[in-house]
Amino acid sequence: MPSPRLLLTALLAVLAMSMVPVLVKSTAANEVTIGIARLLIALAVITPLLFVPAFTGGSLRSITRPQWCRLLVIGAVFALHWLTYFASIKLATAVIASVAIATYGVQYLLLAWWFNGERLGWVECLAMVACFTGCAVMVPAFTLSNTVSLGIAIGLFSAFLYACLPLLHQRVREVGTLERTWGQFGFALLCFLPFWHFSEWNLQASDGWKLLTLGLLCTVVAHGLWVKASTELPAVFTSVIYYIYVPLAMVSSSVFLGEELGPEKLFGAALIVASSTAVTVYRWRRS
Repeated sequence: MPSPRLLLTALLAVLAMSMVPVLVKSTAANEVTIGIARLLIALAVITPLLFVPAFTGGSLRSITRPQWCRLLVIGAVFALHWLTYFASIKLATAVIASVAIATYGVQYLLLAWWFNGERLGWVECLAMVACFTGCAVMVPAFTLSNTVSLGIAIGLFSAFLYACLPLLHQRVREVGTLERTWGQFGFALLCFLPFWHFSEWNLQASDGWKLLTLGLLCTVVAHGLWVKASTELPAVFTSVIYYIYVPLAMVSSSVFLGEELGPEKLFGAALIVASSTAVTVYRWRRS
């Protein structure tokens, strides 16, 4: 059974990440600007820590060439995930985009079963179906003739990319968490830089504060914690815990963006939280 500290780490990461849809939707910055700003801020904070022995378990010089290649793949997948996720938020509503990205749970669990041979029982499968159902009831009629549905489609692809990341990190788990996080952000920034001419920096002060929050809290803190949790926790725990992202994002979007919370959204959120809690308690007691 995973330690309570790892479970708490995953919960804190999801709590911080749940602010992303609201901040991305409310800022005038476009997808490329948001990605570059977040990565620059994150690297500015993390890079000095690599030279502090108390924070790092190794050295960048000890990373082998195959490990660097894996970190490059992680960074590229992460960059594409961010680009598509931000586009999904801009095209759809913050709530709908969070629903689409939350399918990460099902996709990651299936990928972990396929590639890692992680066991799936009927209780876990039932919880995943309940979570997916909770997401589905929040989504309007699906058609690519409107931007909301297009945002959902892009969000589903973004969720697939995000589900691949823990599996890629597990292939290079011998590299310290801080070094892997730095490599993920560093190579992702290299992937964003060719699109610099699409970025927009003529922003208001409020947009600057939102980008700073996205960079510090939602990137350095949230993704740093999530890299550790998703690498060390079994897939069923991270996949289920991540579903809490949906109701958290839903409440934030209602409070800060004024998005309407209809009965379908409330029912879907309740189903997600109930099934997530139930399967976690079940796995805990069974162990």
